[in-house]
Amino acid sequence: MKKTRLLPIVLVLIMSVVVYFLFGIDDLLRTPKARPYMHVTDFSYEYNADKEIKKVLDNYKTNRQKASVIKNNAAAAKQVAITFDGLTERSLVQRILDLLKKHGARATFFADGLQASEDPQNITNIAKAGHSIQNYTFAGSKNMHILSPEALITDFCRAQKIINVTSGANPGFLKCNDTRYTDELLYAAGACGFDALVQNDIYLDAAAINAAGSADDFVAKLPPGSIVSIKLLPFPEIIQPEKEVTDARPAIDKQPGLKELPKPVSSGGNASIVSALEKLLVSIKKAGYETVFIDSMPAAPAQPAPAEKSVAFLQYVKYAGHALIEVFSVKTAYAQPSRPLAEEIRAVNTTEQALSFTFGGLTKGDAVARVLDQLDAMGIKATFFIFEIEMNRYPKEIKNIIAKGHELGIGLNPAQGETYEQTRQKIISAQSKLKSVFGVDTNLVKQPWGAVSDDTKAAVASLGCHLIGQSINIIQTKHKDYTSADKIIDETFGRFRYALGRGQIVFFRMDYYTHPKVLHDLIYAVKRRKVDNIAFATPYDNPVVNPYNDSFYLIKPVGQILANRKDTYTYPAPLQEVPEHLRHISPLEAFEKNGLMNEASRRYIGHYDVDYEDRMIGFSKVQDRRLDKKGYVLTNDNVIFLTFDDWGTDVPINRLLYVFRKHNTKATFFIITRSVLENKNLLRAIAEEGHEIGSHSHQHVPMAVRDPVTRKQKAGQSAEKHYEDVVLSYEILRDVTGNVIVDGQPSLTRIFRPPTLAISKEGFEGLFRAGYEFIVNGSASSYDYKAESVTELVETLKENIYDKKGELNKGIVIVLHMSDNSVYTAMAIDILLTANA
Repeated sequence: MKKTRLLPIVLVLIMSVVVYFLFGIDDLLRTPKARPYMHVTDFSYEYNADKEIKKVLDNYKTNRQKASVIKNNAAAAKQVAITFDGLTERSLVQRILDLLKKHGARATFFADGLQASEDPQNITNIAKAGHSIQNYTFAGSKNMHILSPEALITDFCRAQKIINVTSGANPGFLKCNDTRYTDELLYAAGACGFDALVQNDIYLDAAAINAAGSADDFVAKLPPGSIVSIKLLPFPEIIQPEKEVTDARPAIDKQPGLKELPKPVSSGGNASIVSALEKLLVSIKKAGYETVFIDSMPAAPAQPAPAEKSVAFLQYVKYAGHALIEVFSVKTAYAQPSRPLAEEIRAVNTTEQALSFTFGGLTKGDAVARVLDQLDAMGIKATFFIFEIEMNRYPKEIKNIIAKGHELGIGLNPAQGETYEQTRQKIISAQSKLKSVFGVDTNLVKQPWGAVSDDTKAAVASLGCHLIGQSINIIQTKHKDYTSADKIIDETFGRFRYALGRGQIVFFRMDYYTHPKVLHDLIYAVKRRKVDNIAFATPYDNPVVNPYNDSFYLIKPVGQILANRKDTYTYPAPLQEVPEHLRHISPLEAFEKNGLMNEASRRYIGHYDVDYEDRMIGFSKVQDRRLDKKGYVLTNDNVIFLTFDDWGTDVPINRLLYVFRKHNTKATFFIITRSVLENKNLLRAIAEEGHEIGSHSHQHVPMAVRDPVTRKQKAGQSAEKHYEDVVLSYEILRDVTGNVIVDGQPSLTRIFRPPTLAISKEGFEGLFRAGYEFIVNGSASSYDYKAESVTELVETLKENIYDKKGELNKGIVIVLHMSDNSVYTAMAIDILLTANA
């Protein structure tokens, strides 16, 4: 009897286990859980497309429907679709987004799943910029027409799932890289739900477009309705040169003068695409063309298409790899006159030593009171974003915020499907109530959560308002019940985000935490740990007691920072404001006239340890003897040259800037540019304080390394990749600082500091071809990044600055660093400059 009763229970348990493994416990309970992004090869969670693949394969057997093919539309009057084939590093994609915004162009990005999973933020940035995202298959592989239908469906579905997870988009269009669109491929795409596949018309050669006048010629030959494609190279290979370099000591710098350079030269690869794109967009506008989304092109009959061939300006078809396609769009709604879109400001473009704390959530009156008391005690003025419904429910709290001298903005939460006009009326109504009831005018609007739609951006722009985002959102779901502010900060900022930056915006919610004291502690701890630590504070020079020490950062309302026109700036720097000789990549005229060795012997400031046996390849012994080894600038003046390599946060760099202001001293900063755009205000500040800006490359790959197996020297990367790297680095520096002129001199230079001081003949050729005028190693390495005390570093610097007789080594070029592990550098320089005042 007992066995009979147990049997149904056992069967239920067995069935539960089967259901669990077949469908997953989340489906069983209907409560999907949010999980962090997993690597694409881990298909246990978000990227698992097994169910989608199974469903499509089942449908494919019984319901075969071809996808159509999108190609050029000869009937489209003065319309063109521009596409970028291939994802690349985030900084370059961001520069493309900036250009599209600058020229009012919309785009569709065809992203491959693999690269989307490797850098989800790249896709997020594209989506937030208001562009459409479409599917470029799982890895952007070539010749996919040779795959079986099952393999095609698996590939397409995996890519679709990843793109959906990373961007929220559900692409309806597909593009395959260098692939013939056979019947089977079109049937497979149709089964996956794609409306159409994209067929390229014309590939753009960035090298050809960069030649003078050829962009206008190119556009003049475009048939109406053309699809113009630009292939981007995939993400650059991550290289760890330190393991192969015989001497990884920091480089040394010098400050030779500038020389006017000629006009641009053509180039290939990612580095030249930004300049080519700008020329193309300018020419398109000039020709009266409208840029449109790819889906405005009519579908061609569903039939196999021939393999894609170069038509005009074919260049990038030779590159394999993943691709990002971006096409300008006019959907049905966009057929009306286009409306300007407000940019979501996550950080104000400013060099002011200030940042903003912003707040939302008035539902807990006691929490609001505690926040106001804490801000009062700390001397902080902040920005509070108020929903209209809160204006009705919490007038006492709002009046208290106003009485304390804080700034108000409008909180916005558009309903699903809300139209442009509805959102616009919401903003107008909230502005009116804020003015009539509380006497406050505001042009600040914030949508605290959810993706901001184009309709919302257009509504904000139409009213002349600023759309405010945030650099750091302190609120995370897992922190709701935390009791430790320091633990929240550790998890929010991570190990390597040492400080906040100029112009950044921090967002807090006052009605979120379970424990009432947490937010009070959090405000104080963020200021203490991520703002106050930026200042130069020593026992003998502390901003608290020294009114002349202006190294601290203020916390101000975001509207006040935006209103400070003296310190805000436009990014990218308008080319017409950049001095003519610094605008474009162009070959060094003297190099073309006199040859490599003649110019290398004049334009290279070397290092005594760098020769044909160590960190040098391509030069013969005879040629090596013609290159400088001393590393000095020849001068009779009592002058030394302080140079700084790499990149860092506001902590080390702001301290250096203060020390130089204090002593009225200028230096040269050689920048590794791969992370600069994440904190471009800091680079702009260096330039505006009159310091020289040079390049230390983009990826910091040495020109020469030592093979760990053979022990022989070899190139760190190909000549082509090196050229692209130094071009990209220069263009990033130009876009941020190119129009900064101090005392009649541009801060931007064409000076290069080789990574690890290593040099090569091919590298020199690439640098001169890219227009760099001087290659600077130097004569003294400080090793400040590994100094164990300020006393040790001061002694090291003194040994280099003075000879054995105590005389100044005139013209010495000293290599220092601006990185976060160079903790004693600013203090040591302050001591030396004070002693030599």
